[in-house]
Amino acid sequence: MQKPYKTVSVCGCGWLGLPLAESLVQSGYQVFGTKRVQADADALNTKGIQGVCFDVYAPTASSNTDALFSADVLVVNIPPGRRNFERERFVNAMKSLIDTAKLQGVKQLIVVSTTSVYGEVTGKVTEETVCVPNTESGKAHLDIEEHVLKTFPETGVVLRFSGLIGAERHPAKHLAGREGITNGNDPVNLIHRDDCIQAISLIINQQIGGGEVLHLSANAHPTRAEFYSWAAGEMGLPLPTFELTGGEGKCIVAKGTLDKLKMTLKYPSPFDMPLPVVNAE
Repeated sequence: MQKPYKTVSVCGCGWLGLPLAESLVQSGYQVFGTKRVQADADALNTKGIQGVCFDVYAPTASSNTDALFSADVLVVNIPPGRRNFERERFVNAMKSLIDTAKLQGVKQLIVVSTTSVYGEVTGKVTEETVCVPNTESGKAHLDIEEHVLKTFPETGVVLRFSGLIGAERHPAKHLAGREGITNGNDPVNLIHRDDCIQAISLIINQQIGGGEVLHLSANAHPTRAEFYSWAAGEMGLPLPTFELTGGEGKCIVAKGTLDKLKMTLKYPSPFDMPLPVVNAE
């Protein structure tokens, strides 16, 4: 193993990236973090994160990018966005970012991806499962993943997360009170934000590389009907109703990743994950 990494850039300090950056600061790393607005980037400095104003769609207009790409490790966590998503534009911007990281000498590149790259495959899904994405986002992420592995064959890591959950984010809030939701027997694939942060930290600490493709989901996979009805009830929300159809959906099995990272999940079951407090109107 080469000498320990000391500096980390987190590109995208949002719902996941900000607490990741804060955790890395607490672990003793010098951390750079990006926000798209200068005032938001400046605010990162109060958290011990060296803020950099950076927009992946307008990199030449960004400030202090030399600092961003001077880090030993670059963690790229930029979701495509749900509004006005343009696949080609997103992919090209991300590829350009990856190319710049290589050119500037970044040692380890970790790119956050999604299990949507597997598409509608059914049954047990491992890290080796062939990807057949069927959404624009899934296709975009697979293109980006391939570019990571080609550009950083020795020190690149792709980390696919299943459904993200934690703090105020919980899918049951959006399903509450809905009726006749299909595929109630399909398995739930969720991963808590704390475990995502743990995984990225372990990848950095252990200097994992070699074009690794990893993915993460909780070990337990209750049915959608079982879990979301329980969660809504616990949060005092109107219960959703499900059609008890399906049951053949994909089940993300992350044993390979957990073994590789020597990692134990903080929340091995969705039922273990803390529920958000829902304010009464």
